[in-house]
Amino acid sequence: MHLVQRCQSFIIIMLLTGVFSLQSVPLVQADPSRTSTEPLLVIPGLTVRTSIEPLLVIPGLTVAPGTGSILVRTHDAVGATVHAFGLVPGNVYSFWVTAFNNPKKCATTPCSAADVPNPEVQVSITFGSSQIAGEDGTVDFTAFRAVGDLTGVYLGPGLLKPYKAQIHLVVRSHGPASADPAVLQQQLTMFNGGCPPNTCMNAEVAIHEP
Repeated sequence: MHLVQRCQSFIIIMLLTGVFSLQSVPLVQADPSRTSTEPLLVIPGLTVRTSIEPLLVIPGLTVAPGTGSILVRTHDAVGATVHAFGLVPGNVYSFWVTAFNNPKKCATTPCSAADVPNPEVQVSITFGSSQIAGEDGTVDFTAFRAVGDLTGVYLGPGLLKPYKAQIHLVVRSHGPASADPAVLQQQLTMFNGGCPPNTCMNAEVAIHEP
């Protein structure tokens, strides 16, 4: 039964993120009244919540123009889609779903990298997907993460409570795409893939409050 519910969550989340991605309205102009705690769809046994946030440039956390993200939550999973802009053409970028599972224990609001070492926060960093930025400096990412699924987890216990977690959708740079297939594979799949000789760093982030 649990597997059936997870499959149901996956289908609904992917359908909703797909619908929102096809809308022509810029994500950064989303209605501020809609939050991740507002039910978007309710069916027997499943409540779906959604939030729409722009990406912020790291460091400084200023809004990156032309960017946007959508996070859809159910009781046992999250799905995300991200449109990043202003990236370096030809560079490799990976997408990570960072869940601050217990954000009430964070030292600041929103949570930050300084909270990662705190075990009470129960931070988890999980691989989503990766791409090489096109000539226009744009990249689109999608990801689906389920409670209890440790596939691609770089740090922490994985996603624990989707409705209560503060989730950061992080776009990470791995520098220019390597001509060496083995190194390129590392850049596309590992948190610090290709670094050194390149310098890996977080480039943009979308912060979704619970």
